[in-house]
Amino acid sequence: MMTTTSTCKKLSLLAIVIMTLTSCGSAEIIPTKDVCHLIRHDEDDLYQVKINDDLINKRWYLKEDAIVIAEDLHKKNLCTSRYQIRK
Repeated sequence: MMTTTSTCKKLSLLAIVIMTLTSCGSAEIIPTKDVCHLIRHDEDDLYQVKINDDLINKRWYLKEDAIVIAEDLHKKNLCTSRYQIRK
């Protein structure tokens, strides 16, 4: 009898631990509503990347590189997949 009670307690405890671990790890990621903007330089064919109206840094990039950066930011859920090109 002692073994059965002890085994039931261990299994119950194990089940509680497993349910706790799986319930904490299954949170849904909420997509951001922030938008990436590519801002074109006035004179050169270079672009800066902004999230909403905030520059991510002060560097200027070629268009292809700026698009890759915007796509990477989207993968990290920092902005939507749609990027806008502004002058």
